[in-house]
Amino acid sequence: MELIPPNTNIDFMGYRRYAYIFTAAMMVLSLISIPVKGHIQLGIDFSGGTMVQVKFNKEVHIEDVREALRGLSENVTIQKFSAGGEEYLIRMEIPEEGTDQLSRQIQTILDAKFGKGQSEIRGLEIVGPKVGRDLREAAVWATVVALALLLVYMVFRFTFSMGLGAVFCLVHDLIVVYGFFVWTGKEFNLTILAAMLTVIGYDINDSIVVCDRIRENLKTMKKQPLIQILNDSINQTLSRTIMTSMFTLLVVVSLLFLGTNVLRDFAWALLIGIIFGTYSSIFVASPLVLAMDKYIPVRR
Repeated sequence: MELIPPNTNIDFMGYRRYAYIFTAAMMVLSLISIPVKGHIQLGIDFSGGTMVQVKFNKEVHIEDVREALRGLSENVTIQKFSAGGEEYLIRMEIPEEGTDQLSRQIQTILDAKFGKGQSEIRGLEIVGPKVGRDLREAAVWATVVALALLLVYMVFRFTFSMGLGAVFCLVHDLIVVYGFFVWTGKEFNLTILAAMLTVIGYDINDSIVVCDRIRENLKTMKKQPLIQILNDSINQTLSRTIMTSMFTLLVVVSLLFLGTNVLRDFAWALLIGIIFGTYSSIFVASPLVLAMDKYIPVRR
C-alpha cells in the first residue's frame, strides 16, 4: 500500500533554506521559554514530595481542597485526575513532622472539611529530595548516553555526517518537546521521560530508513550530484514515512482524547515528538548532510 505515488519528485532540498529558518525559529522559541517561563515544572519523581490520589463522592472546589490542606504544606498543587468524576492528584511538600501516619492525617482533615465518608484516599506516594535529585541525574545521563550510542551506531552503519545529522534531529525534537512542556506548564515526570526516550527511538528509526536509502542510491547513482540523490531518497521513502507517522498518530490522538490526565501528558509528548520527528527526518537530516559534505564527504 502506497499513499504517495512511486514516481513522486518533490524538490525537498530546494526548500532547505526555509527549513533552516523554521528549524532555527522552533529551537529559539523553545529555548527562550526558560528565561520567560522558568525551568520546566518537575513532578515529585524529580523534585521530591508527596502525591496523594483522592476521590470525592460529591462535587468539590479545588480551592476548598487546597485551603483544607494548607496546614500540612504551603505549596499544594491539585490536578483533576479523571474527567468523568471527582478524583484528584494532590502534590505537596513532605511535612516537617515526617510521613508517619500521613495518610490518616490527610483523611482526618478531608473528613472535617467535606464530611465523613465523602472522600477516599486511593493512593499515596512519597519521594524524598535526595531520591528526586538522583532520578534527575539518572534522567539526564540516560538521554545523553542514548544519543551518544545512537551516534556511534549511525557512524558505523552509515557515515559520520549522517550520524551527526540524525543526532541533531533528535536533539532538535527533544528541545521542541521540552519547550512545549515549559510553555504549557505541564509537569515533567518519569512518564514524560519515558515518552521522550520513546520519541528518540521512533525518530531515529525514521532517519535510519532515509539514510539506508541514501546509502543504496550512492552506490547506484554514482554520477548524480548529492543533492539529487538526497531528493530521490526522501521521495522514495516518503510513502513509508507518512504512513508510519499517520497510523502511529491515530493511536496517540486516541490516548489524547480518551485517556486520563496522566496518559494525556504522555500522549502530548509523543504527539509533538512524532510530528517534529517526521519533519526533521525530511527537512533537517538530509539538508545537514548536504551542508556538511564540503567538510565531511558522504561518498567514501
